[in-house]
Amino acid sequence: MKVYDDRQDGYGRDMFVFSGVKNIDEVYLWLQQNYPGYKFGMVFDCTRDELQEPDRKFYVYFLDELTEEVMAYSDFVKINERTWIKK
Repeated sequence: MKVYDDRQDGYGRDMFVFSGVKNIDEVYLWLQQNYPGYKFGMVFDCTRDELQEPDRKFYVYFLDELTEEVMAYSDFVKINERTWIKK
């Protein structure tokens, strides 16, 4: 398994990219050993064409970096740092 910990996505968010993973537990153990106490979110992109070969890489973000994307996807609007309201 290879870990790339200096990557950013198209929105400038820091992420880890895991490639060559044989078992998802490998990702969990690596994060637990290297970043104890943090919370993470893993993104599974299922929007690709069904005829494409599936991507064998796992993309992991710090959970707080995904909050705005998840809330916007759920039709919430950010009012201030701690307040969100439904559209």
